[in-house]
Amino acid sequence: MSACEFEKEIDAIIVQGDPKTLVRVAEQIAGRMTPKRRDGRVDEGSSVTTSQIRNIYGTSKTIQMKLKKDNIAEMFGRLVLLKPKMAYADGRVNKGSSQDRAKVPGFKTLVECLSHAIDLADGREERMKRFFDFFEAILAYHKAEGGK
Repeated sequence: MSACEFEKEIDAIIVQGDPKTLVRVAEQIAGRMTPKRRDGRVDEGSSVTTSQIRNIYGTSKTIQMKLKKDNIAEMFGRLVLLKPKMAYADGRVNKGSSQDRAKVPGFKTLVECLSHAIDLADGREERMKRFFDFFEAILAYHKAEGGK
């Protein structure tokens, strides 16, 4: 899997807790998830749909709700297992496309960036909470951008 183009910014979000960067990068990723046509409307054919991310987000939300001081290691293990789930979903969404020419490039961007954020969470409670905030912000902007 290729690297996320926002790695340095995600480092600032997850490791340092930079909220301004979180907002800016979440909006940029959401913009890539909902590319626009020349007329300004969302290009439905190459846009990420809510159903494509629902399973990943649902799993993430379950982990977030179960996160407590005494089970951080267990929940981080579950969070790490989200990476293969995302890779599988990306394979389904971009089935038959080449590595560098995805049918839905915004989904590939989402998977790469969230995978990087999970790596940075590193089993630390505060970093895991920042990951969940980041994912939630991306989805909020995705909806605001016209994602369906």
